[in-house]
Amino acid sequence: MFSSLALRWLPRLLACALLLSAGPLAVAQKSAAKPPVAAAPVVRRQLAAHRTAAPIKLDGLLDDAAWAGAPVAGQFIEFRPHPGRREGQPTEVRVLYDDAAMYVGAKMVEASPDSIRHELTQRDDIANTDFFAVFIDPYRDHLNGYGFFVLSTGVQVDERLSPANGEDGAWNAVWESRVAPLPDGKGWAVEMRIPYSAIRFAQAPVQTWGVEFFRQRKAANQQTTWNPIDPATDGFVNQWGELTTLENLHPPLRLSLTPYVSSYVNHYPYNEQGKRNYSTSFNGGADVKWGINESFTLDATLVPDFGQVISDNQVLNLSPFEVQYQENRAFFTEGTELFNKGGLFYSRRVGASRWASTTWAGSCKRANSCTKTRA
Repeated sequence: MFSSLALRWLPRLLACALLLSAGPLAVAQKSAAKPPVAAAPVVRRQLAAHRTAAPIKLDGLLDDAAWAGAPVAGQFIEFRPHPGRREGQPTEVRVLYDDAAMYVGAKMVEASPDSIRHELTQRDDIANTDFFAVFIDPYRDHLNGYGFFVLSTGVQVDERLSPANGEDGAWNAVWESRVAPLPDGKGWAVEMRIPYSAIRFAQAPVQTWGVEFFRQRKAANQQTTWNPIDPATDGFVNQWGELTTLENLHPPLRLSLTPYVSSYVNHYPYNEQGKRNYSTSFNGGADVKWGINESFTLDATLVPDFGQVISDNQVLNLSPFEVQYQENRAFFTEGTELFNKGGLFYSRRVGASRWASTTWAGSCKRANSCTKTRA
């Protein structure tokens, strides 16, 4: 009787099994057939840069006549801690340019001036302060850029951004800035002059650069940006706005010579008759940086000393892994992001295998950067 009952229900069981096994496959096929959902396009605000022929006095007051005719970038959007909210304290930014440099002027209103954080630090150290920053992407490749920060105390911070190195604070440029309180005392202002020799850009009759303006109010722990930045979206440079109407810009001759002379005195603990217990040495050399064109840069160093480079902080390392220090030598900072793949190249290892005074006759290096490729 059991066998006859099993034979009677066997076709039904097989049919149910086929339906159950085919169900997920059919659903998967249906879902696979759906076209992929395109990512929402990034909304990019635009600001027209205003060309000026009049000289700009950098004093942080923004009272030159040229500033009055420049379009205003405002209505900043909160980036942290509440993305998408309108800024609580107004910010206004204007951009001017001439044949030699770009000028950025910003006014940061603060209803409670006592809440503006001031902390005097060394260069490239933001610490716990209010600051204003402008980010520039001259090639508009949405990958690489430059950042220029000015703290409320007037301290400068600059960095270079790239996919490989992220924010490279070891990069330093020569530029000018001034800060001053607003005339009514409720806020502060900053004027920046960024020479074209500090950045790279292509030569074209009309250009559009990527740009972002950034403000930090430390007392409120708030960061706001001009073009909205979505933390849920991957990337930072690709979410910047656009700076338009840049006309007839010509990359300048980027040539710098940095000579040096150093002297050392070594004192020895022994004291013998007729024998000096000290020795002296003198050294000299130079660093040369030449921008061959807007794409190629040649770096050369002759008898480098690197004594002027900031010293490393002492680190107590009890782990089995080596300590990797930041590269601050100017010769190595140009184009190092090209070799930062998997940590295969660590420029601080260049020199003697053991610590010693090493004489380096000289070296040269060429770096290439263009719109599509870097080599």
